[in-house]
Amino acid sequence: MHYYISSIISFFLNPLVWIISLIILSLLTKSSNLKKKFLVWALCIFLVFSNLWLITAYARWWQPKQYDEKDQTKYSCALLLGGFASPDYNEKGYFNGASDRFIQAVRQYKMGKVKYILVNGGNGKVMVENFNEGEWTKSELSIMGVPDSAILYEDQSTNTAQNAMNAKKIMDSAKLKPPYLLITSAHHIPRATLLFSKAGIQTTPLPCSYVAGNEAYTFTGIIPQPDVLMRWGFYFKEAFAYVVYRIKN
Repeated sequence: MHYYISSIISFFLNPLVWIISLIILSLLTKSSNLKKKFLVWALCIFLVFSNLWLITAYARWWQPKQYDEKDQTKYSCALLLGGFASPDYNEKGYFNGASDRFIQAVRQYKMGKVKYILVNGGNGKVMVENFNEGEWTKSELSIMGVPDSAILYEDQSTNTAQNAMNAKKIMDSAKLKPPYLLITSAHHIPRATLLFSKAGIQTTPLPCSYVAGNEAYTFTGIIPQPDVLMRWGFYFKEAFAYVVYRIKN
């Protein structure tokens, strides 16, 4: 049920959906006045949310600063949140657009900054039976030269709240002490940090897999860019979930 609700919310928290809905309404209405208003609103939404400057400014405000590579802190564990692997039509795993999470976890281990990598993630896709991201990731880490002795993993989590609770149990069992490194997509860091803190895990964020926020402010950023519309969905979903959690707790 949670998966379906989350999918529906994500669908409607997308400026492109708003634009298409307004255009459809303009075609269905018989009132020329309403038709004009719907189209004007659609155009306004397009111009605002296709602006690269706006999403860059918002992303820089929402996301933490980039991880300082000069930081010499040694972490007992890197918490690698799932979501960077997807099943194909044969339900075989492959790296998706968030694969920088995996790269950064391996990189920090190879640089000697983390002792363990804790893989957080089961199968959050209800229509898939034969793919488990936690299990798949453990295998991929082994291929990349990370020894089994340095890999901790759980494959039951289907959302971030479960990630945090299960990670707490595993780290307590392994008697791992702070500090911990939290590795996930930049737009996901604020909510993930909140949920892990609630579970009793204080972390240092390593944001990666940037959707926005790294671009420079150039003149071309003023020009409407349709692809920017899709990026807002990630941020609206995170902000909505963050606010709902805050209200409930």
